[in-house]
Amino acid sequence: MESVAESEFNLRPSENPMKKTKLYLLVSLFSLTPFTANANSLLDVYELALKNDAQLKADTAKYEAGLQNKAIGRAGLLPTITAGASFTKSDIDTTNNLTNTTVNSDTDSLGWDISLTQPLFNMSLWYNYQQGSKLSELAEAQYGADQQSLIVRVATAYFNVLRAIENLEATIAEEQALGKQLEQAKQRFDVGLTAITEVHEAQAAYDSATAATLEARGLIGINFEALEVLTGRQETAIAPLAPAFPVVPPSPANRADWVEFALKNNYGLKAAKLQADASLDSAKSTKAGHLPTLGLSLGYSDTDTDGTEANTNFDTTREGSNISLNLNVPIYSGGETSARSRQAYAQYNQNFEIYNSTQRSVIQNARSLHLTMETDVARIQARKQAVVSNQSALEATQSGYEVGTRNLVEVLLAQRNLYQARRSYSDALFDYVINSFQLREVAGMLTPADVQAIDQWLQDNALRNRAQYDNY
Repeated sequence: MESVAESEFNLRPSENPMKKTKLYLLVSLFSLTPFTANANSLLDVYELALKNDAQLKADTAKYEAGLQNKAIGRAGLLPTITAGASFTKSDIDTTNNLTNTTVNSDTDSLGWDISLTQPLFNMSLWYNYQQGSKLSELAEAQYGADQQSLIVRVATAYFNVLRAIENLEATIAEEQALGKQLEQAKQRFDVGLTAITEVHEAQAAYDSATAATLEARGLIGINFEALEVLTGRQETAIAPLAPAFPVVPPSPANRADWVEFALKNNYGLKAAKLQADASLDSAKSTKAGHLPTLGLSLGYSDTDTDGTEANTNFDTTREGSNISLNLNVPIYSGGETSARSRQAYAQYNQNFEIYNSTQRSVIQNARSLHLTMETDVARIQARKQAVVSNQSALEATQSGYEVGTRNLVEVLLAQRNLYQARRSYSDALFDYVINSFQLREVAGMLTPADVQAIDQWLQDNALRNRAQYDNY
């Protein structure tokens, strides 16, 4: 494969995407290119997925909900103000049974009040606020991971369609070649140049190729359907990868650099760390239930009352204010606070170990994907050479068959090896592309710019239409 400067495809570790807002993935794409109605290239499919993917919509709603945790936690530290008003009308007759006299009371009362309460010392509420802040940060980190996951899902679905197309084309070519070989075997048998066994062998190979073609054609439909799940609409054409697409090793070449960068920037790892920190604050909040609390209360009320009682009219106004300091000292709650505290710290330990596990997975994934991409580069070169070698071997075997030095089985085997080499080459190429997205995701580097970088190597003028493979 031809190669270009590595800088076209590799973001240097000095460019830290974690310094950007977590919404950059959405914003940067729409600022770079207008929305396209027909999804043919990778960028077109990504745009449609941003608009229509149900999973991303659910992730967005979850993100927006998670952002409110900070405001919810902060509310516990702020004053609470309440106001009320009331109107009471009463008409009461009181009868003295000894004197048989009745006294009537007719009263109207109108009043209002307002009160303010402010926590002065409440460690439980303070830790709730700290927890809410971390949960909001967690929502941002998780949303960044979700957006990167969408890019990987789009790239995987897109290139799996291209993989299925390449596989079908190779399988159809193999079927056609074996069909010609079958006709040749029949003609040779008819003139007595070969035995019937060669006809049977050619027929068996052709039938197997026909079955493989049917299976490959079905895989195209399946992979197009997977793409439509992301875009929310029917897809009928797709742009292939240019033959000159450069295959280069990941940069930097040092695997430890990728691990270090992943530990600093991986969104999933950051989310796991924030989840552990938030659960620690939750545990501290629960434990703070043993501590006293101090609160301030202010109040003001105004009530007007008028009416008649025992034939005497009255009209009074009562207004006043109050201020109080409320100290609450928890003494015993049946062991509930202690039990909840132990439970919360156990949950923190659980989340901390999940963070440790995530960290180890990130390290392992960064190392393995880096090694996989290095292997992919070598594998692609080897597979490409294998296609050339198997083509030469097939031509030599066919020539030998025509002069009688090779038999039909050897020709069929050479044909099978050639088309298998073609399929293996396309598999290696598409594995390389998908793995490059996955490596950048693990490192926290994946952005829509990577989609555009690959999209530039797609041939919009050579679209592969789905219909042509349904009736191939």
